[in-house]
Amino acid sequence: MYKVFALLGMTWFVAGSTFAVILAGGDGTQNTTAPVGGQGWDYVGRIDKPGVYSSVTYVSNNWFVTANHIKQLDNPSGVILGGSSYTIDSGSWTRLQNSASGDADLIMFRVNESIGLPGLTIRSSATANGSGLTMIGNGRNRETTETYWNSSWDEVTPPPPATYSGYKWAAGSSKRWGTNNKDADAGLIDDGYGVTDMFYVDFDDIGGNEAQGATYDSGGGVFYDNGGEYELAGVMLVTSGYAGQPGSTAVYGNRTYAADMQYYADQINTTTAIPEPSVLALTVGFPAVTFFIRRIFRV
Repeated sequence: MYKVFALLGMTWFVAGSTFAVILAGGDGTQNTTAPVGGQGWDYVGRIDKPGVYSSVTYVSNNWFVTANHIKQLDNPSGVILGGSSYTIDSGSWTRLQNSASGDADLIMFRVNESIGLPGLTIRSSATANGSGLTMIGNGRNRETTETYWNSSWDEVTPPPPATYSGYKWAAGSSKRWGTNNKDADAGLIDDGYGVTDMFYVDFDDIGGNEAQGATYDSGGGVFYDNGGEYELAGVMLVTSGYAGQPGSTAVYGNRTYAADMQYYADQINTTTAIPEPSVLALTVGFPAVTFFIRRIFRV
């Protein structure tokens, strides 16, 4: 993610590429293979650009959705999903609109090759507060042990006077999944690359698979288990942290914000229904008549 510095109560916003989700507990190397039941794992990939791992989420019919700031900052020409590379149709970029009919920090694109996965269900209704979610992204790794800070953000050795605790980011990025619970709706948020309907999850000190977004997670999927079917409930976009918090850290009490798919499901489903350019030849007596079908994209 990239800093926007929009104050939100006691926190500040960080927008841009989020990372491979940072996990509480363990040594930070866990969850780099699919969880039980998949939970959307196969649908999250990354852009195909050296040294950049920003996330993309496959939707249907060779269409992906990601953060608009990934298009603006990284300008990718290809993506990697499931170990395979695909080229982006440069004419397919389609900006999504928020609930106020303005440009959101969400954009779709189509690849030229066939993906071969069944279409993903986009959640079209509200996800209740407290609902369990699976977060999947490609992003920065973390240090193996926790770091502690006092109220001035000087590093200290526990026990107190530590005021804050969390993790420093480490070198490298990985595709990783984690879990969290939806905390609340955030409304329309301007992260500098669009005004987007969002919800957020808190990064709590509960260990296990508790997840917080980081650089290169932007565009990664947030999935909701609806009776055994994992629906795309959100797309990770930004994080927030404390005033004075050192960069490249994930501290307990931070938040991850995701685009709320209930506001974008209809647009996504309409876009993925657009066919590829094709030529339909109909023979009516003689000679042959050829009809050319063109795609029409939302502006």
